[in-house]
Amino acid sequence: MEFEKINLIICNFFDNSKLLNIDYIDSGLINKTYIIEHLINGKKSKFVLQCLSNIFESYEQVNINHQLITDHIKNKIKKVYCKSANQRWESPCLIKCNSNNLFVFPYYSDFWRAMEYIEDTLSFDVLEDKKMAYQTGLGLAKFHRTCSDIDLSKIKNTIKDFHNIKQYINQFNMTIRTFNFIELDESINKRVKKLIDSISNHILYVECLLGYLKRKSVQSSLIHGDPKLSNFLFDIKYKYVVSLIDLDTVSSGYLLTDLADCIRSICNVAGENPDDIENVSFDINCCKYFLKGYFSISNKKVDYGFELLPEYIYLIIVELTIRFLNDFLQSNRYFKIKYKTQNLYRAEVQYRLLSSFITQIPTLSNSLHGIGISSNPNFISDVQKVV
Repeated sequence: MEFEKINLIICNFFDNSKLLNIDYIDSGLINKTYIIEHLINGKKSKFVLQCLSNIFESYEQVNINHQLITDHIKNKIKKVYCKSANQRWESPCLIKCNSNNLFVFPYYSDFWRAMEYIEDTLSFDVLEDKKMAYQTGLGLAKFHRTCSDIDLSKIKNTIKDFHNIKQYINQFNMTIRTFNFIELDESINKRVKKLIDSISNHILYVECLLGYLKRKSVQSSLIHGDPKLSNFLFDIKYKYVVSLIDLDTVSSGYLLTDLADCIRSICNVAGENPDDIENVSFDINCCKYFLKGYFSISNKKVDYGFELLPEYIYLIIVELTIRFLNDFLQSNRYFKIKYKTQNLYRAEVQYRLLSSFITQIPTLSNSLHGIGISSNPNFISDVQKVV
């Protein structure tokens, strides 16, 4: 990104700003994100600048949701609602554009926005230790509890059918029916067909599992939608969670979806883009520490169907496997890539994580039982038959 272009965009958000430094953050898979350091009225300051992805149905709704959440959290902070053990809890507010008094600035075919930068924090792609797993659970619980009384009618979904695994399966089936596999390099073709064969039995089982889950009554709540590890900001000194960022996917949904996606992310201790796929496995100890952190302050366990957590972890890993593979077959339209086959590799990583998770389900069920949550014993036997 040219220095002059970024500078021009910044000038539409700030008066008397002098650009000093640009850091590109490459951990996100959707938006392009930069940390900008500038002189504003003669003082050094930082803020976050983002170029929004075209996956969203409405940029306006994305920012309306964002403002509703940050205003709600800021109000709770003022009431000392989420302070504990002198730990700060922050939420990065959007910065209005001077040129149009909106939270987004159009520049040619792109849409840009700016938001506050939270000082003295770090983000991670891979956990450093089990204590960080505990703090991640605690951080997600704080977010859920803080937002538990928000008016869900004001929150509108910004991505159609987000986390609708049935829809992802339909899209995937349509893609492979029409895809011209002969156009792929022979070695890539073998990888793709192997993965399709491997995931096909899981897709058949998911159809049955969704019917079972539909009969369960699970309470809706506000969810983050993408609580992967890199979206948690940790205090740079004490390593507790300060904020859960990237609020573009907030929606009405099941807390189980957030827990499952977060567990999927942190328990792959090799990371989502490991140098060696052989290192990918599901770390059940990370999961145990996460659950201890989450349930140390969470809402009542009986309200949200937490006994279905193993099923939801299974579903979210299958979902990500399908989404990455489908995106590769559709020429990488959705997730950002650094090389052509990266989404294929991401799908292979998720499938390997899925295979490892299945072996850990009995241990997970025992852990849930230890904190007073009884899981479904039939799920353990049923899913192990798939593999």
